[in-house]
Amino acid sequence: MEIIVLGSGTSHGIPVIACSCRVCRSADPRDVRYRASLLVRGSGGERVLIDAGPEFRLQAVRAGIDRLDALLLTHAHADHVHGLDDIRPLTRHRPLPVYANAATIDECRERFAYIFKETQLGGGKPSVDLRTVDPAAADGGAFSVGSLRIVPIHAKHGRLDILGWRIEEGSRALAYLTDVSFIPRSSFPLLEGLDVLVLGALRERAHETHFNFDQALETIACVAPRKAFFSHLCHDSSHEDVIAYIAARAKTDGIEYRAEPAWDGLCVTLP
Repeated sequence: MEIIVLGSGTSHGIPVIACSCRVCRSADPRDVRYRASLLVRGSGGERVLIDAGPEFRLQAVRAGIDRLDALLLTHAHADHVHGLDDIRPLTRHRPLPVYANAATIDECRERFAYIFKETQLGGGKPSVDLRTVDPAAADGGAFSVGSLRIVPIHAKHGRLDILGWRIEEGSRALAYLTDVSFIPRSSFPLLEGLDVLVLGALRERAHETHFNFDQALETIACVAPRKAFFSHLCHDSSHEDVIAYIAARAKTDGIEYRAEPAWDGLCVTLP
């Protein structure tokens, strides 16, 4: 199993429009952050996308995506779903299964109503198969895509109920949680035994609807993944700033966090 970080940025993306801060003007390519998204490749050739934001077309071209087997949505905010129309070339031969909670499915039906109406052929539209998952179901909402077992993880984004995702292949497991401000205790068993955790960590300062760096590190210390990556980063901190912050906290706390900031194009193989 392999993961590719397609985007590691917050809702504005970085550089932010009309911003001249040092991070937005940075020459470090790791400080250029598209909206947050992840591609998972299974050993059997499976291709699973988590979130399709406004830059999905650019991300797909850059990563050479030529096929998708499933799209997993965390929630329906614009920076996570407004690339949905750009999956059109990948749905020419069959509908793409799209998994999300009920509220996100309803939002997609409303926001992309044209997809589900009978219209003329010209112009085209994506072909999708919307599938509702419920973490509170008896089976935990689990399903499979080829050799990948996928389980939704209930979390909160402020007052909004959102989903993270646990993906397993054999003995390997990763979890993706972004835009998180609270993880219920009932969800923590799904964060056990992780090889990789990709976790939203917006900035140093507190935020009402996102983990800040300290909250993310506290979660990482609690669940102890083999490796963790911060994602959904804003322009308050450069890539090097985040590395320095984690190192300083590790020294102060006496903890090896095994965490670092993600960056667009990062590829990690779970052996």
